[in-house]
Amino acid sequence: MAALAALMPEALDPLVGRAEHALTVSRSSRSRRRVGREDHPRPVPVANVPRPLEVTIASERAEWEQAFQLVASSYQARGYEVPRPGGIRFTPYHALPDTVTFVAKHEQRVVATLSLVPDNAILGLPMECVYAQELERLRRAGRRLVEVTSLADSGLSLREFVPVFVTLLRLSAQYGIQQGADTWVISINPRHRSFYRKVMGFVPLGPWRAYPSVQNHPAEAYWLDVPLLQTNAPAMYEQIFSEWLPRDAFCHRPMPPDLVRYFGRHSTQTDSETIHEILGFVEHFGSPRRWL
Repeated sequence: MAALAALMPEALDPLVGRAEHALTVSRSSRSRRRVGREDHPRPVPVANVPRPLEVTIASERAEWEQAFQLVASSYQARGYEVPRPGGIRFTPYHALPDTVTFVAKHEQRVVATLSLVPDNAILGLPMECVYAQELERLRRAGRRLVEVTSLADSGLSLREFVPVFVTLLRLSAQYGIQQGADTWVISINPRHRSFYRKVMGFVPLGPWRAYPSVQNHPAEAYWLDVPLLQTNAPAMYEQIFSEWLPRDAFCHRPMPPDLVRYFGRHSTQTDSETIHEILGFVEHFGSPRRWL
């Protein structure tokens, strides 16, 4: 388990030491993974756009693959990742069964995406590599964390971008609440801070630091909960929470293990050994969340 142990944040106990705890929650974890296994999630139409666009939880190979390709191409264009033709940005966190990828689609093509990673006892959160102390303070305060990551879009007009982004946020935020989360964390390039603070209501969590997984480009950490959203960005709060989506929009079908292995082999961010160890742990112990 050397590959997996290398990924684990210092704040977490060694993997083997978590096994006893994981066994006590594996039934509930596996129960969560069965939700929606038979049904596809209901798409959410994007309003006020000139062409038919919809947002949904990824549940098919084409949706996941296009999403990871989109993130890779977007990150490569910004210098966040070394160019690699045909590469996909599939991280070890995407191998966890509770990680959810949301996609916006036009017909059968993914045009925008983001992923939501619940705090977990296997890997922790992606931004833990640079903001471990800040995240630990939130945990000690009893916060149930989810990280928003892997944001990307392509081919959206200026008129389309905001409605698509808001619909992605609406679905992902309501999904997170439905799963028991109460606090969102995110790491962003400082040039985007104005949008996240003024439009979204995020507040600072951690200062400017070099972020290794984006070629040491600068990052800042922010956090948000529902009261902060309602106070700091009431217009956005209304768009996200004024009306709850139907329950079947939240159906999450975890990625099949064979597909996880496939993406791991073609990823720019992980390797087959790490993916094999994650899948082995999940198979035996489930994927316990840190807030259980």
